[in-house]
Amino acid sequence: MARYDRTDLGAYSLGLLDAAETARVERHLSACPDCRQEAREFEAVRSMLDHLGRAEST
Repeated sequence: MARYDRTDLGAYSLGLLDAAETARVERHLSACPDCRQEAREFEAVRSMLDHLGRAEST
């Protein structure tokens, strides 16, 4: 697999990419287990931050 710019994974996990970029990342994720794992890690951190933000606002 060609070298991939993983900075897109963070933006993908935050929902910041447009539809074309999202589709490109998802195509890559379907073929790259390393990036799938990294995306899961980004999503876990996002979930923790979302939870922390909700706890602080109460």
